[in-house]
Amino acid sequence: MDEELVDALPLDDTVGSHDDTSETVQLDPEGDAILIVNGSGCTKSFLVSSRVLSLASPVFSRLFGPNFKEGQETRRGDRPSIRLEEDDPKAMEVILGILHYQCAQVPLRMEPEALATLAIHCDKYDCNVALRPWAAHWCSNFGGRYHEEGTATEDLGFMLLAAYMFRSPRFSEISARAVRELPPGFASAWRAHEELALLPDRLTAALSDKIAEELKNLHQQLQSTERKLRLHKAYYKMPGHNCMSCGRDLPAEAKQCRRCGTTELFKNACTSEYRVAEYFAILKRFELWPSIDPFTTKSLSDIMHHFECAEMDHNHQCGANEGCPLLHELVHMYHLTLEALDDIEGISLEEIGVS
Repeated sequence: MDEELVDALPLDDTVGSHDDTSETVQLDPEGDAILIVNGSGCTKSFLVSSRVLSLASPVFSRLFGPNFKEGQETRRGDRPSIRLEEDDPKAMEVILGILHYQCAQVPLRMEPEALATLAIHCDKYDCNVALRPWAAHWCSNFGGRYHEEGTATEDLGFMLLAAYMFRSPRFSEISARAVRELPPGFASAWRAHEELALLPDRLTAALSDKIAEELKNLHQQLQSTERKLRLHKAYYKMPGHNCMSCGRDLPAEAKQCRRCGTTELFKNACTSEYRVAEYFAILKRFELWPSIDPFTTKSLSDIMHHFECAEMDHNHQCGANEGCPLLHELVHMYHLTLEALDDIEGISLEEIGVS
């Protein structure tokens, strides 16, 4: 790319920023055909080169061949107007612009749904090869392990759909991200979108199985932590007192419980039973207990975030300090969860029958 072209490619440009007009866009001033794209509530016309399109797309090659009326008209120099009634004008503008080397308005970043729509059109016109460098760049923005903001369930589907249609080498990486970030019930949300229904059933099933397996492993980790805490029989002193009548924790200087009036107080102690009770109180505070709901409705990354909060935001203090079994197990549980998510492998195109 020369400097002038690079300057014309703003990083934050998107497909949705183009004007919706019915004026003819001259992709080739000497073009021999006009494509009228009428769909998605707007119409755009493009003056194109049948030769350029024929070289890039077998579909256009047949359309402009001698066996079709449009091809015969271009050969006579009649410049036919060809209506594409079911295509998206914005997606086609990007595709046709790239094929005609008119790249100044081609976005470097695209929203997942817009890119999925574009990928569907590329597949329809069999021009994926011609757009391969652009597709590789667009799909590269969908990788990565963790993102600061949650990604909508549908957007993860659109990411996968785009990578699937483009046969992107990043498909496995994107599917691994989907395993981490999709909630268990993602399939019902996908079924509500006509475009997402194009994803293979084998992919949806494979994602569901992986998510269920990983959630089961995390749930088992939560339960095994309880068992390990019960096995730690060490006793440690704790600051403050506890009311024998109502169970309220009181400061060390307290002589009487103000809630119930009793003077029967005993010194707090970090015992096995206390640590287990505190463990479940922490889990409940961070929506990990009762465990049936979070492990059937939340994504793996959401569960990991709750484990992280439980590990960092607790009020437990005892004579063991950081050596307390409760604190040790909370840290250990979080790091095991983090490692499990890091080790998740994606689904390859070959696994869903794409060679």
